[in-house]
Amino acid sequence: MTTTGPNNVTSRPENPSSGTAMLSKRKQMTAWQAYYAGKRGKADLHMHSNYSDGIATIEEILNHVQNRTNLDVIAITDHDVIEGSLRARDLWAKGSYHFDFIVGEEVSTNEGHLLGLFIEKRIPPGLSVERSIDLIHEQGGLAVIAHPLHRLFRHSCQREVMDRIHASKDVWLDGIETWNASFCGIYANQVAMSVNRDVYGLPELGNSDAHTLNSIGTGMTWFEGKNAQDIRQSIENGLSAPGGKLWHVQDYVRWVRYRVSKQGRHARQIQAIA
Repeated sequence: MTTTGPNNVTSRPENPSSGTAMLSKRKQMTAWQAYYAGKRGKADLHMHSNYSDGIATIEEILNHVQNRTNLDVIAITDHDVIEGSLRARDLWAKGSYHFDFIVGEEVSTNEGHLLGLFIEKRIPPGLSVERSIDLIHEQGGLAVIAHPLHRLFRHSCQREVMDRIHASKDVWLDGIETWNASFCGIYANQVAMSVNRDVYGLPELGNSDAHTLNSIGTGMTWFEGKNAQDIRQSIENGLSAPGGKLWHVQDYVRWVRYRVSKQGRHARQIQAIA
């Protein structure tokens, strides 16, 4: 399998899950250590808008990041849709924002969730993890496994999936989310960190998985530089570092209430039609 670089040069990178470059440094690197090592860029590359199951609009997210955070790069990664992220990039390009923007999608593969970053076309849900990774790489994007190794979460890729990709010579992951600020991360973060550092050696990311405005930036990736290409280079070179905290319980409760209310409205609409 090949991937296209920024100059339209096609190449096959070395499988990062087979390498050990920077692994010993990542084993010890905390968010503060990353800061003092020069990784002063902060990115949150996993969040949701009302184009999928998030509460906030695209405009609200852009304004919140601009006025209430010090993030340098964000990606909006709605479930199985890319229209919101593309629209957000258009709005971002017309504004004067202090942060950079990456188009993304959280893809529902048939074995768990996968982040596609730096993409332009939607990846359809329901495909195998391998096929979804291929479609991301064919666009020149990065494939990052989201909130993996949670035994009780059906959208979390499990160990057998990770082992299969790790052993493959034809498909590879570009990174792994080892800090997810949602309550899924209470259990899964430590497991993902431990297994990755002992077995896979993938570049690590921290993200919020925010579904409310106040959760944006609770998880983050520290990197060298300040813009989208800088964080891409940091991930590709194994120099990113995860950090952050968990969602506040009030934000989680607010999101659950929103979901219940939305599902109730949908059920009433169906009943009215019937």
